[in-house]
Amino acid sequence: MTDNENKLIMLGVIHRDEKGSQLLLQWLERIMPHIVTLEFSNYGLTFRRKNGKEYKKNIMEVLKKIKGYNRKYNTEALANLLSYADVPYEYKIASRYIKKHGGFLYLIDPDIFSCLKLKNSEELFHPANVEKLLCSGECQRKGNEKAMAKLFFEGGIMVAPYTEEMHTRDRHMRDKISILMRSRKGKRFLHICGWRHLEDPHNLYAPLNPEKVFIYDKTVRI
Repeated sequence: MTDNENKLIMLGVIHRDEKGSQLLLQWLERIMPHIVTLEFSNYGLTFRRKNGKEYKKNIMEVLKKIKGYNRKYNTEALANLLSYADVPYEYKIASRYIKKHGGFLYLIDPDIFSCLKLKNSEELFHPANVEKLLCSGECQRKGNEKAMAKLFFEGGIMVAPYTEEMHTRDRHMRDKISILMRSRKGKRFLHICGWRHLEDPHNLYAPLNPEKVFIYDKTVRI
């Protein structure tokens, strides 16, 4: 990389992954980016900082009630609910890295989609609905997400569709990264995003010539 040349690495992660924090920290220390962009919105961060504590309190009160009646509960549903209410590990780890090494962290996902997804959160975290979820046997297993990612990265098989919403969001994030790269010459950029965004079927990120890495890939040399 020359003094006037930028380098962009796109790191695909699995959201709400129990091993994500450790793996992401390892990649950050390995890549040592000057600028980190994150698939997370300022609205999403503000919302969770404002409401997360109350939502987690609701969850734990319902859990205490369930345990009091000696009823079984879905441990994976509990972990998912607590994780959904909390600030994502990607933001926590990236912030810790920037605080330690310096540089800049930008949240570049559009606020509008976070607003639409979070508008029903109060209903979701209502005690009655929390109880239904905790006592349900149904849950989206994190293992399935890892299996889908493995199929894609090892066999080129995309099980989950790349949606129109993802296209819109990627176009927005691509533009944000492009503006940053034009204004910061000779810097190493890291874009942290969900692994499905690495597919990029419309080649939105191609003009930025990114190097794409999956967080669980141990063979990549940076």
